[in-house]
Amino acid sequence: MIGMMESSYQISSMIMYDDESVDVRFSDGSQLQLSSCGCEFVFIPPAKCSGPPPATTSRVRQRTRFTTSAYREMTSAALSFRNKYASRPYLPEELIPSAHKQPLDSIDTGVQWPSWSSACCELSAEGETVVKAEDGRAQLKLSPSGEEFSVQFSCRLSQPHRESSGEPKHIEGSYQSTTVVQHHSCLSVPPTWHHPLSLARTHRSEPNGDDAHRTSDEIKASGPTFERNSSLPVALPLTCSAPHRHRWKDQDLPDQDFPSELLKVMWCKGVTYRILGGTVPVVEVSPGDGSVMRSNGILSNYFTHYKPEFTSDGVVSKVKELTHHLKSLPPDVPGQNSVSSLVRRASRILSCYNQAKQSLRLSVLPSCLQEDKIFATAASFEDSLSNLTQSEVHLNEHTRESLSDLVAVELEKIKRFNFLVEHCCTPLRSTRTKEPICETKEPMSERSITEALQRTSRVLQDIDSVLSTAPIT
Repeated sequence: MIGMMESSYQISSMIMYDDESVDVRFSDGSQLQLSSCGCEFVFIPPAKCSGPPPATTSRVRQRTRFTTSAYREMTSAALSFRNKYASRPYLPEELIPSAHKQPLDSIDTGVQWPSWSSACCELSAEGETVVKAEDGRAQLKLSPSGEEFSVQFSCRLSQPHRESSGEPKHIEGSYQSTTVVQHHSCLSVPPTWHHPLSLARTHRSEPNGDDAHRTSDEIKASGPTFERNSSLPVALPLTCSAPHRHRWKDQDLPDQDFPSELLKVMWCKGVTYRILGGTVPVVEVSPGDGSVMRSNGILSNYFTHYKPEFTSDGVVSKVKELTHHLKSLPPDVPGQNSVSSLVRRASRILSCYNQAKQSLRLSVLPSCLQEDKIFATAASFEDSLSNLTQSEVHLNEHTRESLSDLVAVELEKIKRFNFLVEHCCTPLRSTRTKEPICETKEPMSERSITEALQRTSRVLQDIDSVLSTAPIT
């Protein structure tokens, strides 16, 4: 992805913000910003443009899929970076090389992962633990450190908004797909990858991968259980439903290393820095050598370095954990990404993130992706209401009938109660002897009668309330 830019433009850094918009900066001072949905970009030329492509002093704004040849390589690089870390990729056919396209046999996004009892994991030459889906459309690779993982899956290319939702699952070589690669932290796992990640971790804990002598219940007890079936991410539509929400950030000052907005991922000099948001944000560093460095939550001055150690045959024997403090870092090594420089940069990124988070106003406008999600949720809610209308009618009829029965029972109770109140103090005499058969020892007091009448009044009020909320027909 980076090598394609070396012929014309040298990338100095790439940033994905919290709203999934992207900012790519080049060594000559130019800048390319990609919208959250990936549909549109803005190119900002350097202050003094001396070389190709075009020498212009004004911003250029274009649709991504229809970008001109002058910005095609830059746009492809920005889009590749975005798709690697975004929740949903943007895959316009115009920017996907022909060699990377495959015919699509089904638009069904469901995928099934191996069971716990099967031999489901492999070991790559780089020391990664690999789990493949049963139909071969997706796979997960757990890094040697065990702290991050990558996935690759077959994804249908982006389609227009107007596409019918009633399309059959099996379709004709008319639609195409491509392979998408994404990177994730083991501290922030989308539901799609829960089960294969759990399989990879279990296999990693048993180096020989031999669980033939263990029962299924024993394997499940060794870790959390997740659903084997999951849905793969779906590409975003070709066009954005809320282009008025595309926000283009002002170009930062030349001496400002880090952005003043919420950052999600930053790539710089071959190193990836990732912010894991939450109550206590964490910064994670991937130097590219299989190891991972991560800040320790509230104790953000401390960083844990997870370094895998390998056996002679390439198997991870153990993961060594080293703790570093900002005030006692190892010395820099000239020409290398030393631990000291990486930790210091990560700490500054985390500080900028925390400052930006505290300074944000509560009334932040939603991004185009957020607005599209809101509209989609509203439409789904309206459909659900219309589908439930008929069943609610039957339910209301049943409820009214139940309330009628309930009121009849309560009225019967009140009748019996009034009868007892009226006859409790009256001597009952035998018609034959004219003598008292049963007589109360103490007449009811005025207070007892008052309390009984109050209880009767409350029951009647409850009945009135029921009748007012659901009239009896």
